[in-house]
Amino acid sequence: MGILKVSLRLGWVGVWIGLGVGCGVDAKGRFEGQVRGMIELAREKGYGELEGVMSERLKGRIRAEGWEPRAALVVVARRDREEEARYELRDVPKFEGEYAEAEIGRVVGEKEKRVVLPFVWEEGRWKVGAAYRDGRNWAEEDFNF
Repeated sequence: MGILKVSLRLGWVGVWIGLGVGCGVDAKGRFEGQVRGMIELAREKGYGELEGVMSERLKGRIRAEGWEPRAALVVVARRDREEEARYELRDVPKFEGEYAEAEIGRVVGEKEKRVVLPFVWEEGRWKVGAAYRDGRNWAEEDFNF
């Protein structure tokens, strides 16, 4: 009987945690965690893994410019490796339900350049978007860190 009570209590705690995580308790914090996870994934496993966090629209845009997403990531990885660059999440200037923007810093030595990237909620997780909600497109100079 004692084990059953403990199991039921732990079960309810699990349900409440699951509901809290799934229903918007600190959704912005989860977004920040996912972005930091993307940065860490690139550090640990390589940039090729980031293709999975690109939205379908972004992949289409990259293909329209004559690149395959994985090939574009290889080029970025090579450049970052040569320059010993690292990335850090600096701010979340916009968080609106299924759209967010994250300010990312690219640090090389003592210098840092920042860019704000759009993110969209797609397939049950945050992915890098192809355009900003206010109509701005990513300009080439945004990527010239």
